[in-house]
Amino acid sequence: MIRICAQFHNGLIQDLSVSGHSGSAEHGQDLICAGISAISFGLCNALDQSGSDADIRIGENSIEIHVNHPDEKTDIILQTGLIQMKTVEESNEKYITVKQMEV
Repeated sequence: MIRICAQFHNGLIQDLSVSGHSGSAEHGQDLICAGISAISFGLCNALDQSGSDADIRIGENSIEIHVNHPDEKTDIILQTGLIQMKTVEESNEKYITVKQMEV
């Protein structure tokens, strides 16, 4: 299962983590994993190119994003990706879960 967790601070996304595999198909054929990976790497690239103050860790089966000073720009970027991930979740609840919490 893919696990996504968005943590908000003062209403803005400060942390976003993505981990796991959906297991919906064989390795290399899993469209859910491919879609979430594309969204996740797009978020990392957008944060990097926008000059945002974010720490990004990419590991095997995981991506962790921590925004040091969340602002409207970083929130718009991350909210866009979160909406996309929730859209994937809506039709694939067996393989992906998205959690949101205020910290």
